[in-house]
Formats: sequence, structure tokens, C-alpha cells
Amino acid sequence: MSQTVESDYDKIITEMNNKMHKIDQKLVMQTLYFERTLTDVEPQVELHIHYKPGSDRDRKKDELSQRYGFLIAKEGNDALRATGLMTLGTIYAISQDKDVEEISGFASCASY
Repeated sequence: MSQTVESDYDKIITEMNNKMHKIDQKLVMQTLYFERTLTDVEPQVELHIHYKPGSDRDRKKDELSQRYGFLIAKEGNDALRATGLMTLGTIYAISQDKDVEEISGFASCASY
């Protein structure tokens, strides 16, 4: 039985990597877990959005802030940190920016 479950898990991870290759898989699983178990509120997520070197982070910060209303700060040389209530769909939409290299972070249940 254990081998069957492990095989199924590997298939799920492979499929998620193919569809959401820029998003850390642990973040995907955490966000999905909270979305599915606590359906009355979106998960509280902290993203670390890593951009290609030379990307205009000020413009990216303004765009994300205006579109989603997240709290956003510059992080390191080529990254932003965004915090707010969001779904996996929102994280995926952010990852579609051609300048995004990867997204990591963590999700938790939102405080009520």
C-alpha cells in the first residue's frame, strides 16, 4: 500500500511541477490544504517573488500593490516580499509574469 501512495504522490508532484514550475511545491501544497479545509477565508500567504536580474522592482511592486492590495517590500537585489490573503490561483497569476524566476514562501490559516 505504501508504494502505491508514494507513486501517486510522485505523480501529483510531477504534474504540479509541470503546471506551476515557478512556484515552490511546498507552498502549493500548503495553500491548497488551507483553501480546501478552511473554505470561509483565503489563506494568509507570504510570498518571496524572485525576479530576473535588472527587473524594475519599483514598477512590479506598484503593479502588485494596485492589483491585489498586498503589503509589499523589496527584498535583496531582485526580489519582493508580498503578504496578504490569497489563493493558489492568485499565486499562479503572479508567477505568469515573464520576469518572475521563482516564487517561494509559506501559507497559514488567516487570523479571524
